[in-house]
Amino acid sequence: MADKSKEGKEYPPIVWEVERGKIRELAKAIGDSNPIYLDREAAVKEGYKDCPAPPTFLTVPMMWCSSMPDVINDLKINFAMVLHGEEEYEYYQQIYPGDVLTGKPKVVSVEEKTSKSGRKMDMVTVEIIYTNQKGEKVAKARSLLIERK
Repeated sequence: MADKSKEGKEYPPIVWEVERGKIRELAKAIGDSNPIYLDREAAVKEGYKDCPAPPTFLTVPMMWCSSMPDVINDLKINFAMVLHGEEEYEYYQQIYPGDVLTGKPKVVSVEEKTSKSGRKMDMVTVEIIYTNQKGEKVAKARSLLIERK
């Protein structure tokens, strides 16, 4: 079982400078052709101050700078048995090119559950609160990792 004693533990912060090119790359990768993600003028015309980060953008810093492998190892989770259960984002303000995000990963919960087929699994919820360079809270990301047994 994932180490339940790690509930509440915080890990080293993720620090990420948001780049216009990364916003554009993500929009293209997910097939979102909305011009607000690709062209600053189009974004300004729609009322933004610059190209906003797409809704799932926080996956980028989490994957590039993530301490997720450290979290998984620290929890003694067998990575070969991990499924990504879900991901959710809550935004408090827009994220733009030039913002410097700092995210603090925290293990929120570790629960053992039984599937309908009777198989045991651990459900680990990790939350990352992101602030910008001004210290303002901009978003919360929540990931559910499932370790099959």
